[in-house]
Amino acid sequence: MDEVRSTKRFSRRQFLIGSAAVSVFAALAACTPAPAGAPAADAPAAAAVPTPAVGVYGKSANKIVVWHGLGGADGNVFAQMLQQYATENPDVSIQSETYGWDVFFQKYPTAVAAGTPPDWAIHHAAEVQQMASQGLAQSMDPIFFETGVLPKDDFAPAIMEVCTYDGAAMAVPFDNHGWVQYVNTKVITDAGLDPMALPANGTEFIDWALKVTTDEAGKHANEDGFDPEKTKVWALHQSWPRFTIPSTLFQFGGGVIDADNNKSLLDSAESVAAIQFWHDLMYKYKVVPPQVPGQLSAYDLYKTNSLAIMWDGTWSLGFFNDNPEILPPTSYATSLVSLSPDGHQANKMDSHIMTIPPGVAAENSERAAKLIKWLSDNGKTWATSGQIPARLSVQNDPAVQGIWSVKAAAEEFNTIGVTETPHPAFIEIQTAWEASVGAALTNATPVEQALQEGNAAVQSILDRG
Repeated sequence: MDEVRSTKRFSRRQFLIGSAAVSVFAALAACTPAPAGAPAADAPAAAAVPTPAVGVYGKSANKIVVWHGLGGADGNVFAQMLQQYATENPDVSIQSETYGWDVFFQKYPTAVAAGTPPDWAIHHAAEVQQMASQGLAQSMDPIFFETGVLPKDDFAPAIMEVCTYDGAAMAVPFDNHGWVQYVNTKVITDAGLDPMALPANGTEFIDWALKVTTDEAGKHANEDGFDPEKTKVWALHQSWPRFTIPSTLFQFGGGVIDADNNKSLLDSAESVAAIQFWHDLMYKYKVVPPQVPGQLSAYDLYKTNSLAIMWDGTWSLGFFNDNPEILPPTSYATSLVSLSPDGHQANKMDSHIMTIPPGVAAENSERAAKLIKWLSDNGKTWATSGQIPARLSVQNDPAVQGIWSVKAAAEEFNTIGVTETPHPAFIEIQTAWEASVGAALTNATPVEQALQEGNAAVQSILDRG
């Protein structure tokens, strides 16, 4: 168990100043599963065309097109920054196209390979190595670093290493981001508990959660007469499984694949225990909303004081600013509680990067580079979205450290930040484990069986070499 944990952990200093997930992906256009009810493979069907959310800033005919997946609360700050840039630079306009990340990961590599890329893009450090190895990225050194446009030494060596391929920097880091725990002090106080005294392990968490969860009649989940069909306050929410599940796997000492890319860990005793814990929270103890259609989101529950703890992204700061009644002191941010029996803490983290793909016309590349530099220089504004700027000089700015959620996230990254294991078929592996875990947590398949099936799928990917 300890060996699995240690192979996935960055040092405290590395992660604070810019570590990023180093997992890589491949076969992007083919790795999203068909939705339920989709036609069989041999049935004719028109391909769906991804529809982005498009924002246009400025009126100049000299357009800069950017693709990204910043569709969360941080997207509002990003839009404001683009508007400010267009106002300060009326000789250009910006067309911002926001895709769901799954759609982005299909569309972007295909467009670059076809010679029809956007002028620049934001994705994750996780994808840099694979993009570069497939010829879908170009060096940023002659554009930014060799020319002194951006100071490479103002970015942490750890993150620059992730963004470097064959000795060339392939991207400009934009931020660090990941899961943060938001604690609703009102809900916990109303349950008669101390909001500053959170459980230290999974056993304590169950006892705590039973006391916090209440129905419409005010009955707690550990009391006779509690009606789980009329739950008013939940203890926790699964939120986005793509961050919640890896974080929990790491806490339990499990994972998806081993550090050497040889063995799937999805059906290991540790991984099964992690997913079984979430299943029990949903269906046995009934303190977490079950993973079934029609459930309210974590945001919806939290802002109505119907959720005690919310696990969600650094980008959630905009959500809190839009709902001032749940800002501090009603809420505070901290590291994730541990759900594991031994109290081991871990948290999946990642990073956004900026890049100009190959095939962009020279004049468009110059416009894109100017905008990227401006965004990097104005990381203090980006920090108001909750993300931690990648520039070291900006991270240390007192204004950045003064943002309540950013400060908590930085401390968390410092101590329990964990990245997923790299693999060239990362997204394909991700699709496989998400499907199996989803089958378990929707109660479609028993937990152990679902993870055995997922394990076989992941192992077949690894065995391809």
